Amino acid sequence: MSKLDLSRRQFLGVFGATAAVAGLAACNGTTTSTGEGDAEGDAAEATLSGSISCSGATSFQPLVEAAADDFMEANPDVSIAISAGGSGQGLSQIAEGSVQIGRSDVYAEEKLEADQCEGLVDNQVCIVGMGPIVNASVDVDDITSDQLKGIFLGQVTNWSELGGSDAPIQVIQREAGSGTRATFEAAVLGGETAPDSFRPVAEVDSSGTVVEQVAATDGAISYVAFNYMENDGIKALTVDGIEPTQANVESGDFTIWAYEHMYTREDEDESTAAVTQAFIEFIMSDDFAETVVEQGFIPMGDMQVKKDADGNITAA
Repeated sequence: MSKLDLSRRQFLGVFGATAAVAGLAACNGTTTSTGEGDAEGDAAEATLSGSISCSGATSFQPLVEAAADDFMEANPDVSIAISAGGSGQGLSQIAEGSVQIGRSDVYAEEKLEADQCEGLVDNQVCIVGMGPIVNASVDVDDITSDQLKGIFLGQVTNWSELGGSDAPIQVIQREAGSGTRATFEAAVLGGETAPDSFRPVAEVDSSGTVVEQVAATDGAISYVAFNYMENDGIKALTVDGIEPTQANVESGDFTIWAYEHMYTREDEDESTAAVTQAFIEFIMSDDFAETVVEQGFIPMGDMQVKKDADGNITAA
């Protein structure tokens, strides 16, 4: 559960944002206001400052970077460092306290030991849809769930088996520890694992590299978040005739998706806690929702279904 109250996540524009986060900082004891009842005076004198770092999943790194740019423009005394590394790294670093925010495509319980999860706060900030992509030259446009599963279990190895040309299927996989990989395998493989004899042609460490490799490799297939699908040299496949779109994820018709988590710590140092919470509130604000959609993600409030840590999808 998130510790942030959705009914409070409103952001009132650039100048309103500064006032809002300054007020939050004051509640955490990092700033003081000088005039009771004088809201304008409080906003003018209370400022948010400090440096925080955020590491983890690459799937929504561009979105977080855009949010950081806007947030730092509104709050010039704030510095936010964004780095990659994958969900596993983000979760490990927030568990050990070396970053203030750990980004992840999966629940912490799926990657960390139980004792490492103690004290972590799960802030689910948006939804990411994911799906298969292929090299643009592949003459297959739709794939069934069973066929997709067969490819990533090493059972289907030629595009001719799927109605395409006689050409080998070149599987490009994400590295172990990737939240995108964990989400894809949970939704597609259903708990099965590929045999040791199956070897993808490559295992890469970021979504951007997946796109580059698929575009450069004839017959290649992999998977990425929706926001990476609009790139030259690749195309997205429909799955069971369902297009990978926001509307189909919201309705539950397209089932390869995950929450984008920004984990924080309950015991975060007071010197950074106000900035951390204000930044997360900004990402979840109504005013930033348009950017969330523009970058291919889905605001939490638009979902008609929900998914638990075991992957079960039910009505919201």
